[in-house]
Amino acid sequence: MFSMFGIPRLPPEDRQRWEIGEGGNKNLTIEKSWKELVPGHKEMSREHGHQQEAMWELLTTEVIYVGKLKIMTDLLAAGLLNLQRVGLLTEVSAEALFGHVPNLIRAHRSFWEEVLQPTLEETRASGQPLDPVGLQNGFLTFGQRFQPYIHYCLKVKRTMAYARELQESNPLFQAFVQWCEKHKLSGRQMLGDLLIKPHQRVTKYPLLLQAVLKRSPKAQTQEALRAMIVAVDSFLHHINRQVRQGEEQDSLVAAAQRIGSYEVLESFSAEVERNLRPFSTLDLTSPMVGVAPDHTRQLLLEGLVRVKEGREGKLDAYLFLFSDVLVVTKPQRKADKAKVIRPPLMLEKLVCRHLRDPSSFLVINLTEFQCVSSAFIVHCPSSRERAHWMEKIQQAQATLQKLKAEEYVQQKRELLALYRDQDRDRESLDTRPSTPSGTRPSTPSPEGSQSSAESSNCRTLEISAVIPHLVVTEDTDEDTHSVLDDTSDSGYGTLIPGSPKGPYSPLSRLRHKVIRRDPRLTFSSLDLRDVPLRPQPTDSQAPQRRSAPDLPVEGVQRGSSLPRGDPPTWSEEEDGTSGSGNVVMETLHRARLRSQLPSSPTHVDSAGESPWDSSGDEEAGSFSLEQSRAPSPRALQSRDPSPRTEDMLREIREDLASQRIEGAPEPRSSSPRKLTRMQLQRMRGHHIIRLDTPLSTS
Repeated sequence: MFSMFGIPRLPPEDRQRWEIGEGGNKNLTIEKSWKELVPGHKEMSREHGHQQEAMWELLTTEVIYVGKLKIMTDLLAAGLLNLQRVGLLTEVSAEALFGHVPNLIRAHRSFWEEVLQPTLEETRASGQPLDPVGLQNGFLTFGQRFQPYIHYCLKVKRTMAYARELQESNPLFQAFVQWCEKHKLSGRQMLGDLLIKPHQRVTKYPLLLQAVLKRSPKAQTQEALRAMIVAVDSFLHHINRQVRQGEEQDSLVAAAQRIGSYEVLESFSAEVERNLRPFSTLDLTSPMVGVAPDHTRQLLLEGLVRVKEGREGKLDAYLFLFSDVLVVTKPQRKADKAKVIRPPLMLEKLVCRHLRDPSSFLVINLTEFQCVSSAFIVHCPSSRERAHWMEKIQQAQATLQKLKAEEYVQQKRELLALYRDQDRDRESLDTRPSTPSGTRPSTPSPEGSQSSAESSNCRTLEISAVIPHLVVTEDTDEDTHSVLDDTSDSGYGTLIPGSPKGPYSPLSRLRHKVIRRDPRLTFSSLDLRDVPLRPQPTDSQAPQRRSAPDLPVEGVQRGSSLPRGDPPTWSEEEDGTSGSGNVVMETLHRARLRSQLPSSPTHVDSAGESPWDSSGDEEAGSFSLEQSRAPSPRALQSRDPSPRTEDMLREIREDLASQRIEGAPEPRSSSPRKLTRMQLQRMRGHHIIRLDTPLSTS
């Protein structure tokens, strides 16, 4: 019937799938020779003529190839679908045989209309030779245009095997194929040849471009053709990888189907067996750990051996060596599937050693701590078999190590690229102009520099552990609100400023009376000889009391040390004592007054209290270094110290030395060192003392 009336059109529900469109071949026409389009072909050089011949072959073979694809859809697929409409060959799947062909036709028609035909039309209109550079943009997107080839090449072997099986087992299908092969539309093309044509065509493009490149003398043309060849080769390599992975996956699935149950442990009871069942499945089709996803586990070697473990006898076993694991199974005589009798042995934790027996070798399985987990002896049928097993295992281990190293490097590169992109994005977001256009940056003032330095110092103190600097000061007559932090373990506490009246807040006079009354508690960890004297003011006639150094408001923080800076200035007493007085004689004079005279109520500080008053819990013999109104010691400077004076000074030093805490450095000699005038002058330096250990009251 088809021979008499032809093949009818497909029903409407199948036309969109199989018919490419009416009149679709009208654009796929080409002249017999390129010389019909180029009038001046006789004046062309021989090399240039060969280039045009190579370009013409690329165009003509494209038209012929699309016509052969149409044979499979317009003749074979259409005839099969029409037979199935009347109930014939319903067991044959047209989708399995020709399902990917329509997508190939659409891709090549688009390639012809967008890439090849414009170059041909330009030559037809101008009469100039065919320009290979005009094909560059189309071939650079070769991979995106011909994505259907990936699916077709993955299925081509299976499709050809299916067609061969149908021809051998189905006489009616064989008769149909023979009728199609003799039809005038087929051009005497065999079904097997038609099915393999797409694979042959896609691999022929680099050869056609190489022929054009070989006959192109211009450098620009050669560069464009090389770029096109690289793009096509890259896509072909991608197809080959996909095909290889597909074949390996099929082989792995076939091998995994031969391995049956996982019975490495004996169940103690039904309850134990029920809990072990979810974990008694070995999935060999899962991806390999630490290897790129495009690498599939492969079956490298298999064979029958005998295994001996411990004192037990030899056991018949069947080994499967995969790319990353060795599986020990027990062959089943009644079934095709083998039973797993040992846990899978990862090759990266496997060590094989030769034994004196020429046909045996030792297999050692290690843990993550490189300790022996299990071991058994493998007895091969012959020494040649043993050598083959050992060689395959070593090769598999080397390949696995290489693949893991490559994947590790690739992941590091991707991570580094990601970090660089994030840094680049962050820099682009954070980039701001330093100064407005037309505005001159201002010069920082000394006050601004000092405040910047102080703020920078404060920020540093917040994040670093610094040994606190303790400032030995006396009370001031100014009344400012500061709170003493009792949580400090230094013996002084940390001053937290309240609401200062000016830019600087002086130390509050609200000190503990213990510290004010008994300076030995303050100096208990210091040696009197190492305490620098407080510097004297330049103006000796200033009627002021001794005041505490000024501390910056923002510089003192809870739990932090006092900021470093210039030493604070100290004022003289209201009695006008000069800075050139003998400090030792002044100290002795106060001690004599302390022991002989009662405390006078007329000498009061700014708070209305006498600095010599002591609380009830103080010791009777304590004394204070707090400055009070006393006679000037200038009159005592001219007199030489008596032996009684020297004894009193020695007793003071020994008393202070006896109050040292643990960890304080011991003096170099037990005898007190005499202080000269020059030494006292040099000692009038900085008043800031660094303590390596916290102070505690004794």
